[in-house]
Amino acid sequence: MLNIRLMSFLAILALAPVNCRAEDLNKIYRDALGAWTDGRPEDAAGSLKYIVFRSSDTRLAITAIKDLSVLLAELGLHEEALAYLAKAEIMTPEDPYIYFEKGWNLLSLENHMDARSTLERALTLTADADLVNQARFALALAESHLAGPAAAITHLQAVYRHSPYLLSPAAAMISANFETLKKRSHAITFLKETLSYDPRDIQAEIDLARLYEKVDYHVPAWQTYYTLSELDPGEPFFEKKAKKLEKYVKGKLDNLLYWTRLSWPAHNLPVNYDDRNIIRIGLFSGPDAEPAVLTEFSFISNTDFSVTDSRLGPVSDGKANMQWNVKYSPMNKIYELRDNFGSTVYSTRNSFRLTPKTKGGVILIKNPEPLLHRGINRGDREVTGELNIHVKENGFRLVNGVGLENCVPAIVSTLAGGSRQLEELKALSIVVRTRLITLKSSRPHEDPEFDLCDGAHCIVFPGLQTESEAAGKAAALTRDEILSKDGMPARVYFHTACGGFTEEGINDGGRRPAPLTPFGLNVLLLKSPPANLLCLAEDKTTSSDVYWTLLLEPKWIENRANRASKIGYIKAITALKRSPNGKVQSVRIEGTAGSMTVEGFENISRILTAGALRSALFTIRPLYEGKYPKFFIMRGIGTGSGKGYCILGGRGMVKNAGAKSANILNHYFPYYKVKKLSK
Repeated sequence: MLNIRLMSFLAILALAPVNCRAEDLNKIYRDALGAWTDGRPEDAAGSLKYIVFRSSDTRLAITAIKDLSVLLAELGLHEEALAYLAKAEIMTPEDPYIYFEKGWNLLSLENHMDARSTLERALTLTADADLVNQARFALALAESHLAGPAAAITHLQAVYRHSPYLLSPAAAMISANFETLKKRSHAITFLKETLSYDPRDIQAEIDLARLYEKVDYHVPAWQTYYTLSELDPGEPFFEKKAKKLEKYVKGKLDNLLYWTRLSWPAHNLPVNYDDRNIIRIGLFSGPDAEPAVLTEFSFISNTDFSVTDSRLGPVSDGKANMQWNVKYSPMNKIYELRDNFGSTVYSTRNSFRLTPKTKGGVILIKNPEPLLHRGINRGDREVTGELNIHVKENGFRLVNGVGLENCVPAIVSTLAGGSRQLEELKALSIVVRTRLITLKSSRPHEDPEFDLCDGAHCIVFPGLQTESEAAGKAAALTRDEILSKDGMPARVYFHTACGGFTEEGINDGGRRPAPLTPFGLNVLLLKSPPANLLCLAEDKTTSSDVYWTLLLEPKWIENRANRASKIGYIKAITALKRSPNGKVQSVRIEGTAGSMTVEGFENISRILTAGALRSALFTIRPLYEGKYPKFFIMRGIGTGSGKGYCILGGRGMVKNAGAKSANILNHYFPYYKVKKLSK
């Protein structure tokens, strides 16, 4: 029930003067939207309140109330939001969105009985499947407190069956309710499903680790905690848990983790090697985007190889199809090359390189041991060309000097995610080749030893073993082709899924509010994607690349935020500045001990999700339990920066319209031309 203060407030609103000119209030409304996108939500809310207080235009007043209710809810001001929604309810009693918003605010005030009746009212007023499923999801949260977890599961299962875009959060909430019922095996099953629908749901990963440990599934618990320590290397809790559970694991720990382990080279024979356009790739990049310093690795070459010292020249040879080892000895600060019998073949304090004697020979790098383990993919990988071992303090770095054309198929295979569509792969090959050329020329690391790293900072190069036959064919058919602007290689970008529009404004069949408003953005993120969206997968259960929802507990965000700035317990997280297309550029985190503003997508992603955030187009809203948020619900669209080439959009163009690679490139890069690299 609304308290007396709120009822008095409503009475004042009802008696508000109405003699202001509509055009003046329209300008104030536009200014309010400007304040919102500029990162001043309180100023925007103040202007919207003024419009509601002064306007005689019912349509404008309702519009302002809807925007205001969203802003107030995001700011955690639920009682105030309810006051304005009550006025809107009087003005438009048949609008289901009013009741939906009211229901969420009542949930945050822990008024579960009124939340239930309000959300049930919303269900009677709409046949919109998206709003129905969203309301049922919220209703389940109320029912878990009123009728218990079994009743909540019934509502959630209806959502689970009918809404592919809520599969991940619905499965997570079903799991939580099964855990309350002490049915932990069921809870684990649904958490696994949560991660199958959205592999980037870090909260589900945390909950799964906790449940594994609780039911004494020691090895899966260790694996999951270890994975979390890799995702969030600054969080000591995960590392301590993994260390504690190690005693239950038999065998070599590395072999039970997520990275690739190869007993033998996937390429038994040399590859076709192109020694033009050599690029130097720093391998095993860490969270700092720098190639990791290693202390040891093993390798197998499928051809004989030579060893060349940076000062002494050629010093040794090695035989094919034997396992060799390179190791740094901290006792005498010597770098040693040993054969498969453990005998030292060569020792030095200088940098050196390994070069296959047969052109196109492949070296399989096995079991790399970084000096600092966390956050580095230590999977085995194949390379060709030269493998340079650069001496560093307490270890060495590996840099692969290789022809550009030999890298393209493996990178394309990884980005395409197993697709075999030739035209899609041809377009992606040209984009990747162009990206590699521009990275080489721009030198993003400004390090004399390498041109680019093998991580997301530059471009992910997982090794030649990932190359598919289709990607190899696509790269061969587009050999030397790049995108150019004014005769020079174009600066191109790519991303997984734009969700409807790229940053450059290319329309992939999406929808967006015009103008951008708080309520309009909220509704956009509540609705399912359009059926003709190019980057939408045929299998809707895999659509988290395009439309996603996360339920994040404050605890882990608090830990990451407090490592950067002392804030205490989180009270609110508010999206501040947004780009013209709605992407969040800064957020404010308010705590009991202080507040902080986080700028830029990478930093926002690191604090909120340990780097797992899919895109910057999202809304964030708290659901309170007592004085503090129980969790934050994030709804978002797209994966990646949205710049340049949409990988899943290119796939959709081929599947939906039989597009050729030239059509795809012209769609995403209408002002660039395809040209051949000069020889």
